Amino acid sequence: MFNKLQQKWNVSPIQLFLILCTFAVTGTSTAIVSREITQWVGFDEQTYWVWRLLLRLSVLIFGYQVILLLVSVVFGQFPFFWNYEKKILRRMGLMSYPEVRLALFASGKGSNAEKIIQYFDNHKFIKVSLIACNRPDAGVLDIADRYSIPKLILQREPFMHSDQYVQSIKNQRITHIVLAGFLWKIPDNLINAFPNRMVNIHPALLPSHGGKGMYGEHVHKAVLAAGDPESGITIHLVDGEYDHGKTIFQARTAVDSSDTPESLAQKIHQLEHLHYPKVIEKWASK
Repeated sequence: MFNKLQQKWNVSPIQLFLILCTFAVTGTSTAIVSREITQWVGFDEQTYWVWRLLLRLSVLIFGYQVILLLVSVVFGQFPFFWNYEKKILRRMGLMSYPEVRLALFASGKGSNAEKIIQYFDNHKFIKVSLIACNRPDAGVLDIADRYSIPKLILQREPFMHSDQYVQSIKNQRITHIVLAGFLWKIPDNLINAFPNRMVNIHPALLPSHGGKGMYGEHVHKAVLAAGDPESGITIHLVDGEYDHGKTIFQARTAVDSSDTPESLAQKIHQLEHLHYPKVIEKWASK
């Protein structure tokens, strides 16, 4: 159970211990506060039970949240619990979600990009706001036109060696960048402008079959040549190296003896279309 909680919350064993201590102390403190408030206002066994129940519920529901934050400060876990509280407030409609504006970077037909656009159509706080592409003849630009999404055509020299496009993207109020079949290496200035807010999908189970030149059919041929029993997708954060950032999701599929690069590509595309939009939603919602 503790291992599952640690994985779910993405915390260290020490932080998990402190979080559980926070919950335990908060529960005990809330019970004490509830009893003291009941006595302070003069409620006793003769008081109409409904009034006593409402008072206790008010303390348990609202007071608990305040006490939880106060106790979390003592244990050094305020950021974790403030995020926890914000989720509750948003579900109750008492706090709005911050607007997430996605820029999709793609170089080809844009099948992944279109699935992402469709998934977030009419989403309550996530919107695809820009399509960036390094090829003026790429099919993804037709998709951008079809969905009336602004386009940005990238030229290699300014993209690699200046802040021109960094500023253009910021002018569009972009908050997160999603790579969806984008074949250029991302320069450091763009990565630094969007720390932990840039994600990529790779058509294999990293760290296997990643690196420079490993994309599309090249990856599937390498998987088959290696005799791997399975392949899949890896969704990861982007850093300064090819296919190297922190993995946030993987999905797998079996590799059959009859598979070709084309048939394996179809399996991988199905995983991409099924999982990528959902993982983006979860990642961007944080």
